Amino acid sequence: MDKAAMADELGQRLFRPRGDRLVNGGFRMRRSSLLHRLNPLTKLIAITPILFFVTMTTDPWTPLLLVVVNAAAAMLVGGASPAKYARKSLPMLIIGVGVAAAYPFLVSSRVTEGSPILLSVGGVDVHEAGVVYGAAAALRLLAIFSLTFVFVATTELSDFIQAMMQQWKVSSRFGYGVLAVCRFVPDLQKELRTIQAAHRVRGMLGDRRIGGLAERVRRYMLPLLAAAIRRAERTAHAMDARGFGSSKPRTFYRPFRFAARDWFGLAVYWLIIAVAVATIYEMDYMGDLSFFKLYG
Repeated sequence: MDKAAMADELGQRLFRPRGDRLVNGGFRMRRSSLLHRLNPLTKLIAITPILFFVTMTTDPWTPLLLVVVNAAAAMLVGGASPAKYARKSLPMLIIGVGVAAAYPFLVSSRVTEGSPILLSVGGVDVHEAGVVYGAAAALRLLAIFSLTFVFVATTELSDFIQAMMQQWKVSSRFGYGVLAVCRFVPDLQKELRTIQAAHRVRGMLGDRRIGGLAERVRRYMLPLLAAAIRRAERTAHAMDARGFGSSKPRTFYRPFRFAARDWFGLAVYWLIIAVAVATIYEMDYMGDLSFFKLYG
């Protein structure tokens, strides 16, 4: 590639739309859904006890039902299309399949004692209990993902921080500091792309081997560190000039409070979860909770 083509590529990179997204940008769905209009703290309160509960389950049916309920919530009232939900769930699904496949070979003999042997592979017996516990572990991961997806995909980070500062009295120094740090992420990504393009214009493509990769990282780190220090210093001066962290009460452009729809949404969600769990329990499919199993 000649220098003119490199310069043209550099111009395209510099003037390409930034597409700045916050940390949850890759999962965020359209803002017109019902879940987007709920208070961020309501959604956090809704999923927190369910997260603790699902970590204690030992059967595969309870987390499977929670996966179905939360996937339905994300698609029906969260605005996620089935294709997008499946695409975002694919990495966790692959991890879950790996856990389910490896668990029967790694589980303790104390857990599989007395369980029927399904097959033997290389002198290692695969017990039915090991397969069940492996499926339960994989489904727990998927259930945790489905719970956090509903929160992350329908919540703006700035709204979440603002709600915590207004309603839970989190320090504005901490809250705005977190927002500033998250704002640095896309800025530094753009800075890295600019540095890479500048190196290509100067013919500093580097070696593609491992040693060349280390050399490129070394060349990128110094200008990135300098840019980060400059941005942090300017942000600190700007926050100090505007009185962030002072003891005086602050006003907010967008106030957050718990509305009737928040309490209604919380009650409906917990009611659906309670009915689902009660159904599993009445059908005698629910296993012992791990907390009572370990300490009971």
